[in-house]
Amino acid sequence: MSEAVDSPFERRSTQRTLDIVALANFLAIGVMMSAVPRLVKENLGANSTQVGVSATIFFAFAVLSRPFVGRRADRVGRRPFLMYPLIAMALVAFGLGFATEVWHVIALRSVQGAFGAGFYTACAAVATDIAPPDRRGSAVARLSLGIYVGFAIGPFLGEFLFDRSAWAPWILAATLHLIAFGAASKMPETLVAPVASVDRVRDSVVWKAIAWPGAAQLAAGLGYSSLIAFLPSYSRSIGLASSSGMFLTYALAGLATRFGVGRAIDRVGPVPSAVGGLVAMVAGFTMLCTVWTPAVAFVGAALCGVGFGITYPSLTAVAVSRSPEMARATALGAFLSLNDVGNAIAGPLVGRAGDLGGFRWLYGTPAIVATIGLCVAAALLPSHRRARAELLLA
Repeated sequence: MSEAVDSPFERRSTQRTLDIVALANFLAIGVMMSAVPRLVKENLGANSTQVGVSATIFFAFAVLSRPFVGRRADRVGRRPFLMYPLIAMALVAFGLGFATEVWHVIALRSVQGAFGAGFYTACAAVATDIAPPDRRGSAVARLSLGIYVGFAIGPFLGEFLFDRSAWAPWILAATLHLIAFGAASKMPETLVAPVASVDRVRDSVVWKAIAWPGAAQLAAGLGYSSLIAFLPSYSRSIGLASSSGMFLTYALAGLATRFGVGRAIDRVGPVPSAVGGLVAMVAGFTMLCTVWTPAVAFVGAALCGVGFGITYPSLTAVAVSRSPEMARATALGAFLSLNDVGNAIAGPLVGRAGDLGGFRWLYGTPAIVATIGLCVAAALLPSHRRARAELLLA
């Protein structure tokens, strides 16, 4: 089906364009990460639970759309799901400027989640389409660099612009989505499997392949969204004037990790890498919820950034390696939907825990959940060792 990514030069060109698309999109989302909670909390008078819901409802609707998008992307190709969701997300970003009630924000973020899920599933499929099987950990790590650059800069811009204009964050986010659309429209199709071949792969086979890495990623996703959703409130509660420094620390730690982690995942193996990443996340959240001083909080945020920077590409590589080649986007959609479950329940679940048990539980709860995810990932180590031994003997 694809004729445009056969040579190494064409693959590199496609990868560079994908980098631009991902960076522009996630820079826009990064802007909204800090602007949406402040809009809901400061301008609309919401409580912690409502702040959490508005920040993470995006992921609830992503859960519903990802499996459908993955299956369709294996049938009709990746390009439609790269391009058109970006137009919808630009309209959503602009629409946030008109929000006057909490439910307006929740409705717009729901639409954004449904379309954003399709976009990222297609991005992950393209990244693994054009990478050799033994370099897929590196491919996912490279793709996620766009996420972390966007998250390093975007929240800072969101805070800066929100303080100066009611419209500036939303206009910038919409513009960035449109820039991403322009770049995506120039990308070739990368699906090479026969269009009907995916129909021979049962959903039960796909879900069985991704269940364990997906469950571990669910735990990591809950931790990730909890950190992002409540960081503006947490930062101010420990005496900081703004959350931008905490956002920057978290994102730069994750970004620095992603620069070097791809080849390490390919060399050491994705399962041991995921275990190490979850250990870092548990340590980071434990520090955040037990020691409330800025110096320790910055270290905890950095550890969370390192942990998620390792865990996400590692578990994605595990899921892809366990899945049928002809149903790669379907498997990625299912795997990412479990990540979205963790992201979606983080806001209401962790926000409620904070409202009932005290502010420390905003990060104590994800510390417990990340520990469970660590146990799930560790359970995959025996099968990883057997696979490595078989590969050496072959």
